[in-house]
Amino acid sequence: MRKGNEGSKFMLFLMAWAIFFVFVIMFVLGILAAFLDFDLGATLTTPWATMVYQLAIFVLPLFVWMAIRGERFKPNFPTTKLGGKNILILVVLSFLLQPMMMMISGISGLFFNNDVAELMYTFQRHPFWLQLLAIAVTPAICEELVFRGYIQSKYSNHTIKKAALINGLFFAMMHLNLQQFAYTFVLGVIFAYMVHYTRSIWAAILPHFIVNGTQVALGRLVFASPAAYIDPYAEELFAYLAVSPEVMGIIMFGVITLILSPVIIILFREFFKHNRMRLAGESTQAYDATPLPSYPKPSRIDPYATGVVIIFVLFVLLMLFT
Repeated sequence: MRKGNEGSKFMLFLMAWAIFFVFVIMFVLGILAAFLDFDLGATLTTPWATMVYQLAIFVLPLFVWMAIRGERFKPNFPTTKLGGKNILILVVLSFLLQPMMMMISGISGLFFNNDVAELMYTFQRHPFWLQLLAIAVTPAICEELVFRGYIQSKYSNHTIKKAALINGLFFAMMHLNLQQFAYTFVLGVIFAYMVHYTRSIWAAILPHFIVNGTQVALGRLVFASPAAYIDPYAEELFAYLAVSPEVMGIIMFGVITLILSPVIIILFREFFKHNRMRLAGESTQAYDATPLPSYPKPSRIDPYATGVVIIFVLFVLLMLFT
């Protein structure tokens, strides 16, 4: 068996686990729904079901894999303290990056159905804290432990550029949703850089929570307000401009992104500069400089990553044509 490719080996296992889990659970629940006469759709579209899904799809296979391979937790999950300056920059960037994410999501929404928006709409009957727990807290912890924790640790012998691109690609594919693919890829790459430069998984968990949490709050405001519905004057304006509300939203978020881009660039430069100093030992802050574990470089053609791509493509085709 070839050595190396540790991250893609696990990703192949994770992808197979997820798809098998989805089909098996749907099959079992479908049978139970038929016999017990309960609404399967309503059961699956609850915050509690979403949290169980996150734990079953990400955390459970991660610990099963580590147990099988006899791996310890700590070496695969960097937990260096962030420090006040890093926290401040990460929080500000988390908010400033959201117009760009919403623009990318809007573009994808022109071609694919936005299942996440529909799910968030069904969550409105539940308390805000429960929505936040299901959409922001649980994914931020579960997904980051897997991608910017375990998988990224396996690419410590690669350049950060290559490791981040692979991480973003795996992160996007694991969502098994074409509408989410583009913006989750971008977020995955950004989070990978943040973790690399801080040597802390919290540098991804924190912004992940803020991004998702902000969307929960915005969704709460939009769906709960009568102003969420387009009035006749707005409809006349869209007709006059010959654009749809979706396209207008993309344009609006694109303009906001352009306006914010200089500030975002400055903050990223300061973030990288600050953490390079920490890596060089020039900061007076306590810093755990223990290097991440090293793994053999994978072969040029990674059969496991190829398997991940094939499974993802087949799953997407199955979803599109069924």
